[in-house]
Amino acid sequence: MRPLAEHLRPTDPGNRSFSGSAHKRIGIVADSHVGEYLERIPDEALEALAGSDLILHAGDLSIPAVLDELGEIAPVVAVRGDHDVLGSRSLPSHAIVRVAGKRIGLTHGHRRKLTDGAVIALDVVAGRRTGWSARLEQSLVRRLEPVDCLVFGHWHEPRLRQVGDTLCFSPGALCPWGNLEGPAHPRRGLLGIGDRGVRRYRWQLGPDAMRPRIGMLQIDDGGIEATSIPLPHDAAARLATIRQEVPN
Repeated sequence: MRPLAEHLRPTDPGNRSFSGSAHKRIGIVADSHVGEYLERIPDEALEALAGSDLILHAGDLSIPAVLDELGEIAPVVAVRGDHDVLGSRSLPSHAIVRVAGKRIGLTHGHRRKLTDGAVIALDVVAGRRTGWSARLEQSLVRRLEPVDCLVFGHWHEPRLRQVGDTLCFSPGALCPWGNLEGPAHPRRGLLGIGDRGVRRYRWQLGPDAMRPRIGMLQIDDGGIEATSIPLPHDAAARLATIRQEVPN
């Protein structure tokens, strides 16, 4: 097994350096939801990540066994999402890694529940993306010290934007639907209202956002190139499992 980097203390900002060649291939995973919505990481995702020098996981693993499986491919740096059940393990809320002279920031991408809930509600009512969504990257960049690239997840949507000197990249979700497909159903009561709002929000993103994805960063002398890599539509769907309750 390759060495893992998930044993950082929760208060540790997660600063790590990876030296060596100036050409690096960094695999990106976000929102795998294993143990919650998926039984395990799809084989297609593992094959696409093969050959990575480093793997970054942007949170919502949802169980730590994901780190062990990814660690068979390359060293792993991961941050905590809002659906993670980690047991005795702990993960930081953000991390910064230095790779081939570049600083890569990693965070899950969620904000306060009231803020994220308001963004979803506005988009659902408007029936389209609103300016609140467009300011997501700016708010995430302000959380960290300066970085060349910021990797995040949470929104289950591939995004690539430049904010000042920072390239902001979300690959999309390995398990993009959450409770939209498979055997899981909206919860009861007020939580179910929120589940249905999230469903409508994600449907508005269109079918391409509902395709399982990983990402890849290529770092060389020319800079950083970010790519969202779509996987077959059924790569994750055939591994769908019943939702486990997670902390709110």
